Amino acid sequence: MNKYLKKIIYFMQDTTVRVVSLVLLVLLIISFFVFPEFYKTQLNKIQSFYFVYQGDKAYKQHKLQAAIDNYTKALELHPKHYRARYNLANLYVAYEDYYSALENYKLALELKPDFMIARIDYAIVLSEATFNYDKAIEEYDTAIKKAPKWMYIPFIIDNKKTYKYNKGVAYYNQGLAWRGKSLIFGQDKYKSRKFLLSAVESYEKALKSIKEYDIYYNLGIANQLLKRNFAAGRSYCKAIEMEPMNYEAHYNLAILLKSMKKYSDSAEEFIKAGLLLDSKGDSNKTRYVYDVLNEVNARLALDPDYLPLKQKLDEEEFGNGKVTYIHGKLVISEEFDKAMFKNFKTCANKELFESEEDFDE
Repeated sequence: MNKYLKKIIYFMQDTTVRVVSLVLLVLLIISFFVFPEFYKTQLNKIQSFYFVYQGDKAYKQHKLQAAIDNYTKALELHPKHYRARYNLANLYVAYEDYYSALENYKLALELKPDFMIARIDYAIVLSEATFNYDKAIEEYDTAIKKAPKWMYIPFIIDNKKTYKYNKGVAYYNQGLAWRGKSLIFGQDKYKSRKFLLSAVESYEKALKSIKEYDIYYNLGIANQLLKRNFAAGRSYCKAIEMEPMNYEAHYNLAILLKSMKKYSDSAEEFIKAGLLLDSKGDSNKTRYVYDVLNEVNARLALDPDYLPLKQKLDEEEFGNGKVTYIHGKLVISEEFDKAMFKNFKTCANKELFESEEDFDE
């Protein structure tokens, strides 16, 4: 009896599964006729994702036109694919078609308002390509305020760090926009100073999130333009400590020290800037740096610190065979390179900038 009962239950279960499956299949077929647009949309999405994949692949291989074609096809099938819009905007930037780029960044942001990196890139193009500083500054603020929610899953995702970095990038580029705006109002000293102060504020906020050479360097420029010499010097010294083999911070520090009549320190930084440019074979910039250095040396000859500095330079190992010229280009040996790196990492008269503060006029 028990054996027959099991067979009946098994038969009923098997039949039930078949009946349910058949009913579901019929309902699915009916739904194709009742909701044709829904299935068409889903099919288009699947095709769109394929074209985005092909676009990403072409993008990585630097086949820019192929990438544009694939992203365009993807968006024709699924216009709400915000990442395809964003990637397409980036490609238009590469082709310097900035207005097409701005249009696609804007469309991507309409689809996803908290797309932080897209809004930052949108603001960068507004600022640097179209000089629309006001709109760019506004977009940087929006990028920071409309950042995506933090998510942390150990060993899988931690977008809090990404947000922090992007926040620093937004503030840094906002500082550049404020400085660009200050140049427009160069004749109006009050407005120009006001915008430079805003640039300083943005750079300082950026440094709370990330510490990078470019931020310190541009903070130094803004403070130098504001005649905050000691603050500028501290920023240049920080930049030099981070990337001692970049000539720009050495050169700007040399100009700053020259304006402060610290000729011996200025000459030291000009020499570093000149050597770094010379090692890259940039003869035009090198010649200009040494022309300014000659002017500093002429003033330095009247300074009581001149003889000690000259003796110090004579004792340096710049000309003892560890530095040579080949086809007019400075070539530095590995041994000298290590010593020079250590020397270049310390800016001239660092103690002066650390011990003094500026007083705004």
